[in-house]
Amino acid sequence: MSNDINTDAGRKVGEWNGESAQALQAELERIRDQLKTESSSERLVARRMPHREQLPEDLHAFKAYHIWGCDREGNCLVGTHANRIETLDKVRSFSLIEHH
Repeated sequence: MSNDINTDAGRKVGEWNGESAQALQAELERIRDQLKTESSSERLVARRMPHREQLPEDLHAFKAYHIWGCDREGNCLVGTHANRIETLDKVRSFSLIEHH
């Protein structure tokens, strides 16, 4: 299992070990700052983050908002800008509404 975080162009720009949603949030912020400094047009794609297998199967098709990753404690980094951490229960309760 790879910890690599790659851009949409396939370039490795960071890592996440799947342990902490807060750590993923900090790493994505660092990567975005780096890409901005480079004036890069590359982007990060939520569905291509490492440890996607930690996201429960019932949320794989969830489309109401981005899920960047879920840690082993059941905390998920969510939102277009990866700026909120929510529990799996909260994400699931939102998924019960007809959004996906």
